Amino acid sequence: MKYPAILLTTVLTSALSLAGCGGGSGSDDDDPINEPTPGLMQSDSNPTAGSSTELILLQPNQDISQISWQQTSGAEVTLLSSNSKVVAFTIPASGDYSFKVDYLDGSASKSESISFSAGSGSNKVVARLGHSVVEQGAVSLRAFTTSDIDTTSISWQQLSGPAVSFDVDNTNTAIAIFAVPSVSSDSVIELEVTAQTTGGDTHTDRVSLLIENRLNMASDALFDDALANIHAYNPDSAFADALVKCVYSNQIENKISELCELSELPILAQTSNGLTPTIEQIMDRVVVSHDWMAENFKAYLEEFDEDNHDFKNLLRATTAIVLSYDVRPSFYWIATGAIYLDPDNCWLTADQRDTINEAPDFRAGLGDDLQFSMPWRYVKDNNYAWFNYPVNDRFNRDLTDIKFELAYLLFHELAHANDFLPQAEWSGVSSSDSFYEAAIDVDEISDDMILRYPLQSQEMKDLAAVRFTTEKEANDTQKAYTPDDVAIFYKGDISNGFYNYTNEREDLGILFESLMLSLRYGVQRDTAVTSDSDHGYMVSWGQRGRVAEPGISERASYVTGRILPEFDLSLVDTLPAPILMTPGRDFWRDNLAISPNVPQALHTLLLKSSKTLQPKIQTHQHHARTMPKH
Repeated sequence: MKYPAILLTTVLTSALSLAGCGGGSGSDDDDPINEPTPGLMQSDSNPTAGSSTELILLQPNQDISQISWQQTSGAEVTLLSSNSKVVAFTIPASGDYSFKVDYLDGSASKSESISFSAGSGSNKVVARLGHSVVEQGAVSLRAFTTSDIDTTSISWQQLSGPAVSFDVDNTNTAIAIFAVPSVSSDSVIELEVTAQTTGGDTHTDRVSLLIENRLNMASDALFDDALANIHAYNPDSAFADALVKCVYSNQIENKISELCELSELPILAQTSNGLTPTIEQIMDRVVVSHDWMAENFKAYLEEFDEDNHDFKNLLRATTAIVLSYDVRPSFYWIATGAIYLDPDNCWLTADQRDTINEAPDFRAGLGDDLQFSMPWRYVKDNNYAWFNYPVNDRFNRDLTDIKFELAYLLFHELAHANDFLPQAEWSGVSSSDSFYEAAIDVDEISDDMILRYPLQSQEMKDLAAVRFTTEKEANDTQKAYTPDDVAIFYKGDISNGFYNYTNEREDLGILFESLMLSLRYGVQRDTAVTSDSDHGYMVSWGQRGRVAEPGISERASYVTGRILPEFDLSLVDTLPAPILMTPGRDFWRDNLAISPNVPQALHTLLLKSSKTLQPKIQTHQHHARTMPKH
């Protein structure tokens, strides 16, 4: 790390009062300012090496499709969204650059070209990364500055486009989150960030967003938030047309009769005849906002799922895999039979990471008035199994760096998929049913599990409702619970995590993920009851590898045998024995190196790496989205 980057957080909310998606008008003060001329445009009139720039195909009143960008000259850049109306990238070096875009305007083929010259520059402030967004959606940008910038001098202003307002969020200086206004046709917003060095020199950078007009959202839409534009990764897939229409569209009404039938989008098991699907069959079900997401996902399966085929077999219970920059947090949904993956788990380059929306998890801040925390982590060889990579340092990763984190995510979400439609039921589903109808007609594994092995602590169930859902607020009794009180509720029960108490679906998901990570990769789950974050996560009680506890291992074995019948359950007997943490005087971080027989040289190396990378303090899990409203 050469310097700690300084960032500005600004929340933008629309100053427009437009009625509905795709239409309406505001007051005179809300009219677009400096509206650009339609055509192919570049956002930055003075690009320099090291800064980011956007090339925008603005045809506001045309039906544009089948977009394809190509670089025709200059130092090579990576086009992360080559089929979008906007391509944005970091300019690698000074010099001349040329690009071409081919597209269909209605049924007519067209092509346009653009060239620019990039000079050298200091780039003490860089705003990343402009792109195409949908009206009424949310988007984030990030401003990067060097260590000699006076952070109090940073400011944003709008230069052009439909008017927006700026609200500074003083609690988070990392990102700018935009609430996108409604538009009647495609429009461009241009913003400028300004900052001064401690010596008084002023530096600026510009960034542009294309707001795409789209069809009005369906009345009582199944997805009632504006969704990003996505596309089938394989345009030649037999399911290419059905994928977006059936699993990620604001045009799906929240009615069972409007959901796609399995004849149109079957589960993967129906096209693989119940056998292990090929990677090609899986990729035919992938939809993305950016192709790099699918390419990294495919490379991961090729690298890490060739021995046991766990992920391929688990994917048989799904209709689609959605990877989009606006998915946060990851989830599974019975309404569509698809899994929705936050691409933050699979980026490999800093430029790829720039395309991901950084809007916070909607559950952040719930239960903040409780006196305790229950952090969790996965560890291997006495160190974190994965790290948090500081955004400002612009790290790149390789596939090995995401091996365990993406495995954890897939095991959890695919446990939900196979819970709602278990393998034993696949042959009996009707092609005339939607996935939702097929799934609700069968008994879930988690329902049977909770009858056989019920969780006992009502206190923990009530606290989970406060911490993880919007259904309840903490009462005075719960606010008074100390970590020692909560440890008593928790340690004698047959749960291996706080989130298990949210509902039986999450209970099953965490049991399955922790068992599989331990037995496949030697990665164990730590769970503890600690003081809250304001008091440094002092451990009251904690345990490593709790899934091996009698009672808990029985539950995990029971669900695993039904979620993944191909798994050899005799391996459960080889689970490492649980290890207790040191309570009372040690913090969560001090209870990391508690496993015996870890080679000292390896342990020292891992600790050294963790000084550069940051361990995550995790309290939330990915989840299965609740049932549709109707």
